[in-house]
Amino acid sequence: MGSCFRIERLNKDEGFWLKNGGMLLEKLIASCNGKCNPIRMYSSEELRKATNDYNDGQEISRYVHFVLYKGFLHDREISVKWYKSSHSHSLETAMTDIVISSQMSVHKNVLKLIGCCLETQSPILVYEFGGEQNLKNYMSDIGKGQAEQLTWKSRKKIAIDIANAVAYLHTALPRPVIHRGLSLVSMVIDTDYVAKLADFSLSVTIPEGKSHVVEDCITGITGYMAPEVLKFKINEKADVYSFGIVLLELVTRRKSDQLEEATLQEFVWDHVENNRITEIVDQNILIEGINYEELASFIKIALHCTQENPEDRPTITDVAKQLRQLEL
Repeated sequence: MGSCFRIERLNKDEGFWLKNGGMLLEKLIASCNGKCNPIRMYSSEELRKATNDYNDGQEISRYVHFVLYKGFLHDREISVKWYKSSHSHSLETAMTDIVISSQMSVHKNVLKLIGCCLETQSPILVYEFGGEQNLKNYMSDIGKGQAEQLTWKSRKKIAIDIANAVAYLHTALPRPVIHRGLSLVSMVIDTDYVAKLADFSLSVTIPEGKSHVVEDCITGITGYMAPEVLKFKINEKADVYSFGIVLLELVTRRKSDQLEEATLQEFVWDHVENNRITEIVDQNILIEGINYEELASFIKIALHCTQENPEDRPTITDVAKQLRQLEL
């Protein structure tokens, strides 16, 4: 375990530090046999100063149980994730985030975890700086010209980047991991338009020798959850469904929970079957004069991912391959 921690004992709250450190150690051993990238320990005072006392002006995004801030530490830009201690599961989700992020940080399409703080009631995570907006804000912020900058080529690249990261999550770790939280909010776009997964707090590992995870509560993001989530039994195909919704949002720029009378995929299916694709595609990419067949293929991949029956969906590895073929 010595390789996993670079510990700097400063002025720490021993109670939180020992409790959180023990819990993190236990999770690391269970998840990856203690083998992970080095995790540097920061003091709560360092991170308070780095974020200007968690100033609202440095907020990148806000979610149900955490807020992501831009910070400066030792003249380096960083992203700081602060978990709300008032949230009933904040400690558990924060620990899960650290454990999975530490294993995923080697992937170029994952926001790299560089350290954390265990002195507070819920751990605070420190990442490389991945840009000032998540993908949801990027797609919504017309006033700042952000959405117009996301060309068709950029959106295809974002889709491929994220598919590659999810494929790594499903296949490259000691045991397959289901993300469970794929959405535009969990993805950031850096200054080079490289998409990166930035949250693993809802992730769950499939037990050894099992093909599914049996859950005791509904966990996921409204508008992105696969139908089988409601039956408390999921596998990697639940992520494929969520990713399909993300693809539909990328091409239509409609929010998954925006429609009142139909789901996003039902809305798209209706237009596809009636040869009215151009009516639902984001006008910002239509004016580029893109290839209609390529656009139709992209939408077909997305709809294939959102099949109601998990067995009818492709694996995320197959999805990544299909998306890359659009670039040929």
